[in-house]
Amino acid sequence: MTTLPAGWTDGDIGVTGVAGASSYANNVFTVAGAGGQVYGSSDAFHFVYQPMTGDGSIAARLVSMQPGSSYAVAGVMIRNVLDAGSANAKTADWPAYGQIYFDMRTTEGGSTTEPAEVNAKVPYWVKVTRSGNTFSSYVALDGVNWVQVGASQSIAMGTSVYVGLAVASGNSSTPVVATFDNVSVNGSAAPAPMISSVSATTGAAGSAVVITGGNFGGVQGSSTVWLNDVAVPVNSWSATSLGVTIPAGATSGPMVVSVGPGMNDSNAVEYTVTAQPLPNGWLDQDVGAVGVMGAAGYTSGVFTVSGAGAEIYGTADGFHYVYEPWTGDGVVVARVVSVQGTASYGTVGVMIRNALDAGSANAKTADWPAYGQIYFDMRTTEGGSTTEPGAVSGTLPYWMKLTRSGNTFSSYGSVDGVNWVQIGTSQSIAMGTNVYVGLAVSSGSTTATATATFDNVSITP
Repeated sequence: MTTLPAGWTDGDIGVTGVAGASSYANNVFTVAGAGGQVYGSSDAFHFVYQPMTGDGSIAARLVSMQPGSSYAVAGVMIRNVLDAGSANAKTADWPAYGQIYFDMRTTEGGSTTEPAEVNAKVPYWVKVTRSGNTFSSYVALDGVNWVQVGASQSIAMGTSVYVGLAVASGNSSTPVVATFDNVSVNGSAAPAPMISSVSATTGAAGSAVVITGGNFGGVQGSSTVWLNDVAVPVNSWSATSLGVTIPAGATSGPMVVSVGPGMNDSNAVEYTVTAQPLPNGWLDQDVGAVGVMGAAGYTSGVFTVSGAGAEIYGTADGFHYVYEPWTGDGVVVARVVSVQGTASYGTVGVMIRNALDAGSANAKTADWPAYGQIYFDMRTTEGGSTTEPGAVSGTLPYWMKLTRSGNTFSSYGSVDGVNWVQIGTSQSIAMGTNVYVGLAVSSGSTTATATATFDNVSITP
């Protein structure tokens, strides 16, 4: 089988009954493992791993896994030592239960407990982190918007540990095969490559994209940029900036920088390949826990935006955002032409947002189709509650506007884009100088998207 990248080792842990194996090709680790379980007081599984010193994390997308028996499991792990009873923490899929669990054993030979779990089916992203003796578990649909699984837990481990990919079939007679891609090990002593920004998140074949970040290495060597596990042609390479071209036949998915010879992947950026890319300067991504990934396109002056997510309300949002980074004061205007597929908490409109995390302070003017009204919504602090200073009756198509002057935000609606009516009174929201301004769509559901169209979109000082 293909040799693992430099720095990676594999082996069976505990009594597995049948020897496991692993390989690597095109950004994908394929891991076959037998063994009764990775649970109880003693484990039996196949481990693909590398040593890590100090704090750090391992993240990966678990792409596929054969069902195996009821105790089959696959995921990412931080392990104190390589014996069967070692203390460990893992974020792992148990296919028989349709859930991803945070599992841990706090002492050598001790029992395994499960602080929390989430309903999820592969492909899904999994991550476990270490900060001192505090371990945390995370999952993500897209590798960008991570959700913590339960609370962080205390596990005493040595300074040097082992991080990697763990697979057990749930029995000692037949191995199960799991595949992982976008595997990233980020340690305080050996930081992973990191993407901080891209010039576009949507583009057609032939589009040029500039990737900015760090720890890419001064020369390319064996390093690669992957888009949905397909190598992307590289035009330029430096330690902090890469130029690539979207190849013919490329498909939408995670874009990562993989730095050789260990082929350690960066964080992911979701890139959409389309014949109708967004205009220059516009970006899009899911924000918060959405359940189903959104998308966006643009043609002939019309933005088409699909987004899932339970709501853009409460203390944490879930939606698809098409936006431009913006500095200082500004005005965003759009006519919301149509929306289809919203549940009772679905919403669509224009937004100014302080940051791109789920709990960010924000202001928006938005249609809530189930209520037949256009609302001025706002969250004044990170993770704070959402309030609605005002609303007007309105049905689509409808013009919406939001303005910022310092920390004063005002909301407006119009039936014709000429005669504007202020919605409620102006409100004070403390935001940074640099914000994100654009179009927000949430279906009101984590199982289906809604699709909205916008035209006459403008952002001006």
